[in-house]
Amino acid sequence: MDEEDEVIIPGTPDELPAFPNPDAADDLDLAGSSLRDILTLLGYTATEITARDPETPGDGEGLIEQIFDIYGEDDDTSDELGVLIGRRGETLASLQYLVNTIVSKGGNKPPVFGLDIEGYRRRREQMLVDLAREIAQEVRETGDVITLEPMPAYERRIVHIALREEPGVKTESVGSGDDRQVEVMPD
Repeated sequence: MDEEDEVIIPGTPDELPAFPNPDAADDLDLAGSSLRDILTLLGYTATEITARDPETPGDGEGLIEQIFDIYGEDDDTSDELGVLIGRRGETLASLQYLVNTIVSKGGNKPPVFGLDIEGYRRRREQMLVDLAREIAQEVRETGDVITLEPMPAYERRIVHIALREEPGVKTESVGSGDDRQVEVMPD
């Protein structure tokens, strides 16, 4: 393809990164700079990235080193970031996997980093906790076993932790692969 035939995508920087930041001070810096590069390549330059410690089971507390929160600098960008969340957070999970794959290329056993966009994972966690408590109440009242819809491992973990201390119910994951579900049953 000749240079004159190239199509320039709006918002693409003049110089594209050819490889992860070789001057990163540590894994956190590498993860953050790689995330910035990915967002820039996708045309999301009007974003803010902050890092924080995980605070809840939905953040991956005890499993994740740091969470990168991504926010749009204006309302339009915030709305556009929904594309990076995807259906039920699938694109967000893939983006998180990509960042962690880049960091893991350094060898040894690097930390695992989490991502959240516009507070999506916080809202999803609260919705799952509320749902789990409603289901637990129904199980206590009826004595029936209730099976929740299939969900990723980190969401099943939220449900299990939310109901761990609930009296009269217990949880169990059943199924395999993408079809794994949480069963809530009388204790």
